Amino acid sequence: MSPKHISYIAGICLLLIMATQGYLVYDYFKTTDFALTRETDDILLSSFRKDLTYRNKAFEKSRHEDTITIIPPPNNKNTIKVDLRKSKSKEKSVIGQLDLVINTVVSTNFPINLRNLDSITGTILASRQIHSAYIINLVDPTNNQVLQQSKKGTIGSFLVVPSKLLQIDLENKKSLQLILVNPFGIIIKRMGLLLLSSLVLSVICLFAFRFLLITLAQQKKLVAFKNEFLGTIAHELKRPVASLTVNLDCMTMQAFADDKAKRELLVSKSINATTELNDTIRMIVALAKVEEGLLVLNKQQIDLRQLFEELKTRFVNNAYKGVVIQTAYETEELMLLADVQLLSQCFANLIDNAIKYSDNEVQITITLRKEANRIAIWIKDNGFGISPEKLPSIFEKYSRAHTNNTKINGYGIGLNYVKTIVEKHKGEVSVQSKVGVGSEFIIKLVN
Repeated sequence: MSPKHISYIAGICLLLIMATQGYLVYDYFKTTDFALTRETDDILLSSFRKDLTYRNKAFEKSRHEDTITIIPPPNNKNTIKVDLRKSKSKEKSVIGQLDLVINTVVSTNFPINLRNLDSITGTILASRQIHSAYIINLVDPTNNQVLQQSKKGTIGSFLVVPSKLLQIDLENKKSLQLILVNPFGIIIKRMGLLLLSSLVLSVICLFAFRFLLITLAQQKKLVAFKNEFLGTIAHELKRPVASLTVNLDCMTMQAFADDKAKRELLVSKSINATTELNDTIRMIVALAKVEEGLLVLNKQQIDLRQLFEELKTRFVNNAYKGVVIQTAYETEELMLLADVQLLSQCFANLIDNAIKYSDNEVQITITLRKEANRIAIWIKDNGFGISPEKLPSIFEKYSRAHTNNTKINGYGIGLNYVKTIVEKHKGEVSVQSKVGVGSEFIIKLVN
């Protein structure tokens, strides 16, 4: 299965997870809203009964204002007849029917006052930690017409939680309704744990999906780079092997066997090819050891003058370009405690790059000078130069300065190898370059 297909499957799964999370949040929101509606019904009933209790006390008090009261026998004039068959209340309990009867009797002298009922409702809401705007309506249930409101104004809010209509008379011509206006804070507070967990899981899913995409993209780049890297390595190793093969074939011919000068030239070229092959392999192995933290320097006293003279002899005999290497030793004694193989390959990389990234006529100047407890080395060429935007990353692994020039092969580890080996020797390396003029590498090693 390709990374593209995996990305599609992961994307679909992520969408399904997000959709499921959204549905669960919506379903819990509806459940919370329903529970709040039921609680609103209970609050309105409690407020009504409390208000009815106050009005009933006032009604009883008005009946006993005189110190001596003669209760006349019941007759048609002082008796209030209540027909419970007219009640259409859904509350069939004795208390519910009794409330209707009491309210019918009490309302003859003390009718319900929505402002008082509003105040009682506010107290109950506060005691239940419900902080929301609200309004109480007196409604005609036959046509849902609002007869009276506890507060002035109209309800035009996005979210309202209305209670059921509460019948307050036996004729069912008046009902109460409590409406909570924009109770978002209450619902979100009650949904807090679910919302937080959903948010955290959603963020984790998004980051995981993003990480997956980045990983797949990196894997794709690594595969492409691996193929390119192996191809370049094969090409770089093929060159000295091919040269060595040709030289050995020539040495088997009778014409070269009889000519001592030609035979010595072939032997010299074979040695150089073998050295180049060994240096390339050694560089790759050294970088691998650095990555694993296994690289150990085999230090010994080396003469840098002798080292650069050997490198000069090696690189001036170039079959494809005219190479001139000038050396200047400003100090007689240039001894250094270092790993000769690693450091030699380090300088060889810089000289090889100077030749590779130059025109047919190559001018290289190598200057060595002792500075206090350090030895400074300048390697200057007349090559193509490095653009300013590439200079900050020139020593990074797999970074190449001339990627547009397809005729020049390379795998972007040479300068990284130089920097790694120099720093392993407690030194530092820097570069100055100008496009079309050339480059100059400065290496300073602790003596």
